[in-house]
Amino acid sequence: MPSDDLTGFPFSAVYGMEDAKRAVQCAMVNPRIRTVLIRGGPGSAKTALSRAAGNLTGRSVVNVPLNVTEEQLFGGMDIDATIREGRAVVQRGLLSRADGRILYVDDVNLLDQRVLASLLDCVLTGRVVLEREGVSAEYPCDTTLIATMNPSDSDISPHLLDRFDLCAYSSFPDDGDGRAEVLRRNVEHQRDPRGFNEMYAPEEEAVRSCMVRAEGLLPLVTMSDDLMAVAVELTARVAADGFRGDIAMVNTAMTLAALNGRDEVTRKDVEEAAMICLAHRRNYMPEPPPPEPPEPPEPPEEEEQDDDDREEPPEPPEDDRDDDREDDPPEEDDGDDRQQPPEPPDMQDLQQMLDEMMFEIGEQFRVIDYLDDGGRVIRRTSSRKGRRAMVESDDATGRYARSRQSDDRVRDLAFDATIRAAAPYQRTREHDGLSISIKKQDLREKVRERRSGCTILFVVDASGSLGVRKRMSAVKGAVLSMLRDSYVKRDRIGLMAFRRDSAELILPPTRSVEYSYRKLEELPTGGKTPLGEALVTVNEFMTSYSRTHQGEMCYIVLITDGRANVPLREGADANEEVRKLAADLAIPQVRWIVIDASSGYIRFDNAERLAQELEGTYFRLEDLNADRLAESVRAVIR
Repeated sequence: MPSDDLTGFPFSAVYGMEDAKRAVQCAMVNPRIRTVLIRGGPGSAKTALSRAAGNLTGRSVVNVPLNVTEEQLFGGMDIDATIREGRAVVQRGLLSRADGRILYVDDVNLLDQRVLASLLDCVLTGRVVLEREGVSAEYPCDTTLIATMNPSDSDISPHLLDRFDLCAYSSFPDDGDGRAEVLRRNVEHQRDPRGFNEMYAPEEEAVRSCMVRAEGLLPLVTMSDDLMAVAVELTARVAADGFRGDIAMVNTAMTLAALNGRDEVTRKDVEEAAMICLAHRRNYMPEPPPPEPPEPPEPPEEEEQDDDDREEPPEPPEDDRDDDREDDPPEEDDGDDRQQPPEPPDMQDLQQMLDEMMFEIGEQFRVIDYLDDGGRVIRRTSSRKGRRAMVESDDATGRYARSRQSDDRVRDLAFDATIRAAAPYQRTREHDGLSISIKKQDLREKVRERRSGCTILFVVDASGSLGVRKRMSAVKGAVLSMLRDSYVKRDRIGLMAFRRDSAELILPPTRSVEYSYRKLEELPTGGKTPLGEALVTVNEFMTSYSRTHQGEMCYIVLITDGRANVPLREGADANEEVRKLAADLAIPQVRWIVIDASSGYIRFDNAERLAQELEGTYFRLEDLNADRLAESVRAVIR
């Protein structure tokens, strides 16, 4: 039944966003599809489309605010009734109102992750099981969750993303005509909402009739074993974990067939379902390394020096050069006007220019959450606010997340939790004329949480092994992409580079991305690879830094091919020395991220072995690009 609200934006009037529209329609038609996520930039009509689903189906939309507490959302103790009756009385939460309706969460990535995990569990099971603060209850929650998010703010962990049955991406129109049409529709709706809805009423009715017909046809839809095998193969090829992807693919393909008026699934339905079922489930699995080639012979010392440092031998003294010229026989004049051969260039100046050359910054891209280890660590910290992770505040700032009993003096009283703790005992206590009697054991203090930034020190290999092959352009592009990601999340970022025989702190940790960009652009390359010296230098700096920033998360992002050739001790094996040094490093509250910047078909495992010794996370440079996601899925389904 259509909604009586004639002022909302019509579903069919939302321009473009075909994948998101299909995802919402599938969720409204098929009760086995319970969760939909729409990802996109700000102002891309995610909210308008989500709210329009209520008008389309006649189901009211229940909104979940971002500052919602667990008690408000799931339920808790009814304090008034508990005080009156002297026993714990249950009060249902917001989810009880969502039963039979549509549940909507805007900016779901900013919602507390523990609350989001519990919310998804309730939606997927269709029931809320409440066990908290002495109350126990259970009530139904048959609802469909539609959530939106802006990935540039922060992302959701892969585990929680997998629990969304469907995920569609919204984007702005690329062409000028499309943007003009969006503006025209928006102006018309603002001028006369009722008239605008009446204008799109026929299209709304057509969409509504299609969905009603699909609901009746859905139980009759069949899917062949061959197409199920295709769905399973697609899910396996994107390395999706578990079976949620397979189940979502089958349910969505059958729903799309019903929406298209068919009682049998076709390959096109499976391909269309893959776009909204697999994109958010794809895992970035490194490609298996090629078979190791035979060990190449050791290059002569002159060749190695030419490849890494390219230093020319010193020129002979000027007097010697003059003597050489005097000994040479004079050239005979053959009587013709042939040009003399050009003088050879000054190789020393040319080599210095090559060594100090500034490679242009390569392509930038949207990076994956390379700092996410899949866990959620709550720690007390005094670090500045940011958007990187949830931490426990050590002062009175932040979101009131929960309460706890404190043995010490209560600094931030949780009045509501204190009342709930005292309420069941009121009938047995002396009140002395007070409405409620509170004892010391009832006192609860607030536990506040807030998002915090972190410190990331980028340690960049600027040696000739990367620079000569012009791999440095891609490295700079990746570093700048990570710098911009850190700027969005309010991190402190520092930059250290190592080349020739030393490592230099180019930029101490700062929040200025513009200054970081300039330093990165001016970063010279060339020379040997003093990786051991870099580890010693970064160990000294970050050990001191972490001690002066207690509780702050610190990361070292080491970007290198891992091939050292400058030992700390003369005559030692540089690579073996680096591995031993890495195994002995133990910097407090610091995690290592090693990004393999090597290229070519033949890859050495130096960087990967270094990551193992540092007990850090290993990535290849290409694995950081999150924008390859949709392209990879499309390539799989073709």
